[in-house]
Amino acid sequence: MKLLIHPPFSVLFFLALAGDTFWGGRFYRFHPVVAMGRTGRWLERLILRTVSRPWLLRFWGMLLLFGVVLLFGAGSVLFLFVLDHWGQADLAALLTVFWGYQLLAGKSLEDHLEAVYSPLVAGDLSGARAALARIVGRDTEELDLSGIVRGAIESLSENANDALVAPLFFFALGGVGLLMAYKSVSTLDSQVGYKYLPYRDLGWASARADDLMAFLPARLSLLLLLAFFGFSAARRRGVSFGTICAEAFGSRLAHPSPNSAHTMSAFAALLGIRLGGGASYRKTWTPKPWIGTGREALFPDDLSDALRIFRRFRMVLLLLAGVWGAADLVFHLVSGRG
Repeated sequence: MKLLIHPPFSVLFFLALAGDTFWGGRFYRFHPVVAMGRTGRWLERLILRTVSRPWLLRFWGMLLLFGVVLLFGAGSVLFLFVLDHWGQADLAALLTVFWGYQLLAGKSLEDHLEAVYSPLVAGDLSGARAALARIVGRDTEELDLSGIVRGAIESLSENANDALVAPLFFFALGGVGLLMAYKSVSTLDSQVGYKYLPYRDLGWASARADDLMAFLPARLSLLLLLAFFGFSAARRRGVSFGTICAEAFGSRLAHPSPNSAHTMSAFAALLGIRLGGGASYRKTWTPKPWIGTGREALFPDDLSDALRIFRRFRMVLLLLAGVWGAADLVFHLVSGRG
């Protein structure tokens, strides 16, 4: 009976992932990332109004990062500790599930990519461009069919780590506190981690912290994708599993970011396509290396295949979380802790 009232963390982890898998993001008014974004934006504007020197911007950028991470990471841990200390362990457990569910974005990512795919297969390129523009930073106005598909698959593959694997990694490693800390860093990086002024200096610490925190999850994502889908992709493409792995590992560093190309390279190898190759940002063409060795011309079916891989990936991760939770429950029952 005790296990039903106060289940182990592994069960809370599974419930949070199940909520994201089947329901997706809700309760945006009370969403931690919204609060992180508003806090970061307010502090960013305050700093930019009062500071202009590059070295001072870097210094205040480090304080900005430290403050937001401390507020949400340590703050969430302290809040849960206080609830538990006051005899509200059940409420603390519910909040752990709720916050974990909110901070996972696998279903939301899939929904945004479905919004690109639906008009694409209907021949509505302008609608597909508009849907893509809501999730990417590149210019989408002049993209052709292949460019839309490439942008969509790149967004899906890169965010497979950022929206799902990395949050799960930190949630499993350090509970809600470490998950909140990671999402704080990721949110600040998306707000101020740019290479143009004044963010080049203000966002320097956030960008470096994001690179550091995403280092292990990005590589784990590549390995998991190859382990789960590499053999079936090899059969479908008529090549060996070794070829799939060689393609994925061969392009995993073909990106200015030390982490972004890992999952993109895995998807490119699984699908037999090329990603990357450059894009237009703020009306300026930015060349990038090609990721993958497959065909360059892309079609809606490629996006459909990528979405299918991502759906199955989410279900496999949920299955593994379920096995962990069930094993933990059995262990507690056998050891007499339940």
